[in-house]
Amino acid sequence: MVPNNDRIKHKRNIIIGSLMLLMSVLCIVMTIMFIYVSNTANARIDGIREDYRKVADRRDAKVTRLTKQVAEIQAQMATLPDKTATKTADKVNQVVKEDEGK
Repeated sequence: MVPNNDRIKHKRNIIIGSLMLLMSVLCIVMTIMFIYVSNTANARIDGIREDYRKVADRRDAKVTRLTKQVAEIQAQMATLPDKTATKTADKVNQVVKEDEGK
């Protein structure tokens, strides 16, 4: 027969071992949860980055289109003073010729 003192030590060792095993299982479960949450968050972040990449591509395309339009308008504006000056000179010449004829 086992003395009473040894029985208490044995019971204490079993309780401590069970507690350590329970803590190890808890750590394993928490690690698994962390990995799952981390992977899910990374997938969401990748989706958000893809959305912003699409928005940036659309914005760049719009900027390119507007740049071309501005270049066309600037080209039109550059020729406008020449046309206006020519028309004005033609009208002045016409008025001068009319005045000379009077």
